[in-house]
Amino acid sequence: MRRLQRGFTLIELMVVVTIIGILASVAVPIYSGYMREARLNEAKPYLMDIASRERLYKLKNGVYCCSSGGFDETVTAPALGTDLTTTGNFCFVVVCRDATLCAAPTSTNFIKSSGAGDPTVEFEVWAILRASTGTTVAGPQSSTCTMSSSKRTPTGWVSASSSGLAGREGRAMVYRYPPPPNGRDTVTGANGLRYSWVEGTSTTNAVVP
Repeated sequence: MRRLQRGFTLIELMVVVTIIGILASVAVPIYSGYMREARLNEAKPYLMDIASRERLYKLKNGVYCCSSGGFDETVTAPALGTDLTTTGNFCFVVVCRDATLCAAPTSTNFIKSSGAGDPTVEFEVWAILRASTGTTVAGPQSSTCTMSSSKRTPTGWVSASSSGLAGREGRAMVYRYPPPPNGRDTVTGANGLRYSWVEGTSTTNAVVP
């Protein structure tokens, strides 16, 4: 008996292509979000290291570092004994506002005000995303971070500040000390965002467009 061979019709092919397109449109943003979070984790060891060194500095000196240059890596890195030139995708700043706790209080606001049940904030460390190769980058709350000319160049995953995309230059991953409770804030902060915290860190500013 002759076996009938039957191929796909044009309509069937169009249905398959449409389904693949729909699945791709859902999967790509989710995958991009996971990749962005993974790349932001590059900053976490530096945030933890700076915060730890700040607490040690205060134990020795009675105040948090530094007498000047909280937004200048060329001041804070040597004073704290850490090397920040090796991570080109971020510029790190320390926000310390209390004159009784800080060697030189900053006028820059914290990433957001304390919410109900939050401990009194002593300092924050920000990892401001960097896409350009210059030695300054503008961050949240009208801040400007200055870095050494020996800072490594960005690897390319941070979007340009003008892109309007999540993960763009000028947004920041944040560590707060003492840590606020885990979960989402009820208080709106920089860029009109409500921040989510996990063990003192928040990626909200960096991952929301």
